[in-house]
Amino acid sequence: MKIALLIGILAITTGCASLNDAMTPSLTLARDAFDGATIVRQDPVSASSSMSEAWHIFGMEWSSKSPDQVYVTAGTNGVVNIEGLAFNVDGEVIECQAASSSTEYGTWSSRRFVVSWAAFKKLASGHDVKMKLSQINSYSISSFGKSHEGAVIDKKIPPFIAEVEHLRSDPGD
Repeated sequence: MKIALLIGILAITTGCASLNDAMTPSLTLARDAFDGATIVRQDPVSASSSMSEAWHIFGMEWSSKSPDQVYVTAGTNGVVNIEGLAFNVDGEVIECQAASSSTEYGTWSSRRFVVSWAAFKKLASGHDVKMKLSQINSYSISSFGKSHEGAVIDKKIPPFIAEVEHLRSDPGD
């Protein structure tokens, strides 16, 4: 009886995770109408692996116009001023530079940052990634990466990396 209950709970949890992934935005490719650059974009999705963590979102964008950079969008629920973004990837801290002059407000408060392609790849391959979203007098933390389950972003990063690496190796696309 206990085994059947455990299998049922596992099936429901796995089903919900798959449904959650299917119900979130996926990778898109676009051509910049101004300069013809190829843009790979993953709209923000959950970057929190647990309900006990801060409720963060994380998205990313790469352009063939600036192939050595990734623009990331980080946010949290509510109306807050976002001042900074950093990641602790398996003990190594990666600081992101602001790429927008201020926070965008709505249901989610979000801000764009920029990080090098090399730093982004470290972040993408991390086992334990802590995302620190700084506000004026406080900060909040969420986690994702290979040693965590539940963060939708974990399923969105690999296709983004694969598409960007394909475009970086064959810029004629």
